[in-house]
Amino acid sequence: MEKNKLELEDIIENPEHYFTTLRPASETCSKINYLNVNVEGYSDLFSMIMDLLKTAMFAIEGMENSNYYLRDDEKCIAGHLRVIEMLLPLGEGEMLDILYSKYVKMDKDKSDTK
Repeated sequence: MEKNKLELEDIIENPEHYFTTLRPASETCSKINYLNVNVEGYSDLFSMIMDLLKTAMFAIEGMENSNYYLRDDEKCIAGHLRVIEMLLPLGEGEMLDILYSKYVKMDKDKSDTK
């Protein structure tokens, strides 16, 4: 009992040592948190996204082929798809569009000078 009391006191005094999974997204809004997902790089992230998409597709196919239906199945798949949406590196996609358009322009300029 004494050990549990000490741990509770430590949790109260040093919550940053225990609550490490979620972080506040901003200091002004305490309702929104972010979760850090560690990946080895973009290839690893894209592989993770593909695996999640495949899992969602298999779940949808299973629902379509099953006589057993629960509304909770739709909520689970929707939650799964929300996670996928959050993992997509959209900012990097915009950067790639900019780089690609510069590449196309450079390539066009190069061929125009020939």
